[in-house]
Amino acid sequence: MALGISVTKEDLETLTTRVALTGLVVGDRYDVHRVQYRNLGKDDTGVRRYERELPDRRALWSSVGHRVGWEAPATTATFRDFECPTRPTKYYVVRTDDVSPHEWDFGDGKYPTSLGALSTELVHWQGDLADINADPGEGHVLVRSVHELAHYADSCLVEMDGPTYTARVNEVAVMGNEYPVVVADTREARRGSVTLMVRNLGQYNALRRIVFPASGKIRPVLLQGGGDATLLLDDMRVIPLDVEVEQATPANADLRYVTIDYVEADPSAPLVARSGDNDSLVDPPNAAFTVSAPDVNGWRTLTDTSTGLGDDWEWTVDNTSNKVGKFYTQGPHKVRFVGAGPHTVKLRFGGSGAGYNTRAKVVP
Repeated sequence: MALGISVTKEDLETLTTRVALTGLVVGDRYDVHRVQYRNLGKDDTGVRRYERELPDRRALWSSVGHRVGWEAPATTATFRDFECPTRPTKYYVVRTDDVSPHEWDFGDGKYPTSLGALSTELVHWQGDLADINADPGEGHVLVRSVHELAHYADSCLVEMDGPTYTARVNEVAVMGNEYPVVVADTREARRGSVTLMVRNLGQYNALRRIVFPASGKIRPVLLQGGGDATLLLDDMRVIPLDVEVEQATPANADLRYVTIDYVEADPSAPLVARSGDNDSLVDPPNAAFTVSAPDVNGWRTLTDTSTGLGDDWEWTVDNTSNKVGKFYTQGPHKVRFVGAGPHTVKLRFGGSGAGYNTRAKVVP
């Protein structure tokens, strides 16, 4: 049976895809990658057109989770990709013994996808958002956690310094020489900083939880451009070095600037197998809930309607009184918003064995 790959988009609010592989040989090792495409816009019939980015280069390819040198457990496998970019993307699988995209010399031309299998389906989350007249997020940066699956924060990009290959120069005094010796080195990894604006405390907590978690364990994060225009930060895996927060204006305590100093990590290196990053989905979690109309006292009821495997619920209820409500049980829960809307309610549902799924709703 020939090697095959197919992709299914799950939901706009989770930005996750489901990848199915067929024709695997048990015990053989495979590499699963994403490759970015160019959006040509819509034709006269309103259909979007895409083509391969040329010249082909290593920066257009990224590994899917830990699946580089990944040993096939069965002839078929199904898993989710929690870091799919919002730009046009296809998926590709090839045997590790063959030449993978990160081993290819792009000086010889574009990578020959005939060595493996390229998905016929193309995922373009940004185009789907534009088609339903949603905020396209131009000028926004998507900050995604590579540790907590399906957890991300969308923030407005205010300022960007770098990324650059910075060099260090030191003058060293040498005995017997009246002139100092200059010692310089160039760092191989790019460094820089990015300043993001968060508009409420819920958005700030979501971002802080990714770039500076309460546990103190700093892990790589993924920066992705919110629009189709290619940014220097697009699809960049970085390690936060320092995080600085300042209030943007005295008139609004919720409006904050978050400056993140970072160093780039190798985007081609596979991630470790994470809890919930399973390769055989049976009944994946699907977060869902309802928000009732307010009663005479303004109270609303949050009712969980999630399906699939999962035993862990995390509710985040954001309002404009600079408070964020958190619930860690299934519920139902009662909340009362203070101040003018809109307000955001987010549910993260799942478990260590099946991964996590996030759903958010805006309450006017």
